[in-house]
Amino acid sequence: MKILQISFHTAPFGSAGKYDSGGLNIYVEKISNELSKNNHVTVVTAEKAENFVKDNLEFKSLNLFEKDLSVEDKEIYLQEFINKLYELVDLESFDVIHTHYWLSGLVGKEIANKFNKPLVYTSHSLGIFLDGYNKERVDCEKIVMNSSDIITTSSLFEEEMILENYNADSNKLKKITPGIDIEIFTPDSTIKRENIFLSIGRIQEQKGQIDTIKFLDNFRKVENNFFCYFIGGPSGKSGSEYLEELIQTVQDLNLESHIEFLDNLPQTEIRDLLNRSKLLIHTSKFETFGLVAAEANAMGVPVLTTNSGSLLEIIESNKNGYYSENLIDRNVNNFVQNLIQDSKKFNEIMKNCIDKSKNYDWNNTAVEIEKAYQIVEKN
Repeated sequence: MKILQISFHTAPFGSAGKYDSGGLNIYVEKISNELSKNNHVTVVTAEKAENFVKDNLEFKSLNLFEKDLSVEDKEIYLQEFINKLYELVDLESFDVIHTHYWLSGLVGKEIANKFNKPLVYTSHSLGIFLDGYNKERVDCEKIVMNSSDIITTSSLFEEEMILENYNADSNKLKKITPGIDIEIFTPDSTIKRENIFLSIGRIQEQKGQIDTIKFLDNFRKVENNFFCYFIGGPSGKSGSEYLEELIQTVQDLNLESHIEFLDNLPQTEIRDLLNRSKLLIHTSKFETFGLVAAEANAMGVPVLTTNSGSLLEIIESNKNGYYSENLIDRNVNNFVQNLIQDSKKFNEIMKNCIDKSKNYDWNNTAVEIEKAYQIVEKN
């Protein structure tokens, strides 16, 4: 089977955690690598990146814009991207088109219509998650979903959001959970755990890092022996201003001795920090899945989260993490304090984390996606 993967606004196969590069990039990279074992896979992007061909996998950048351009400014390149695809890629040769994010969905819709090809769509995020209802984007997402043959979802929460807000045909929805790269995210039991907390994610208001800082300020009243690394670079038009706000808040609260901002890191370096850590703090308001939480669990790290959507499908309180609507809470402090002070309790939770993470495997993800391709190809 010949598969075309479209990731218009951000280039996979690079580092994640800055600008527009996040879970989507990892998702496209991992499933493309897996699918290319039995199929010919071409991945195209408009973001500037280095092209390569490796066995059955080809990655092609049309080099239209830099990584640091905002998503809003990338939209104006959509038609030029489509025109270049017609010119440079044999679009008629593909058996299926899989688009990632709504901008790619608009591209895929036009190509699928022109060449009568099946269209698969994965949102990775939804316009309804944004502060202030983005009607233009939501309307475009509705058009893409209506035009798609299959809409893959990463969680029951995402499925419910699509059914409630997008009038999508429920028969098109197929839940396929993302995976974990166990070649990277496998713990080393010889490394000693320290009182290290992590916050991993692009620096943007939606990720809620300010709530993590407020929690750390409050937690310091009951336990002073901890250090928290914030991993991720600024994202979006206001990402840099938000980072400045976070740094200023740390200074105002005199938390400099407890907090360091590390920018984005390669997954191997994130793994090494997870291997030394006792907690991941996850305060993102909306997620279609929550890949970083599953990866943390794979490293034996429990997750403290305020996310009441997809994260509740991954995290169970006092088993492999803890959910609280508000981090300024005595029960939250007690949970985290036990992780630090009670090694038996931590080891018990660490085992639960690793056991839970075994549910997620990129090979299984790719197998389910390939099955979806085969269904639409036959139709």
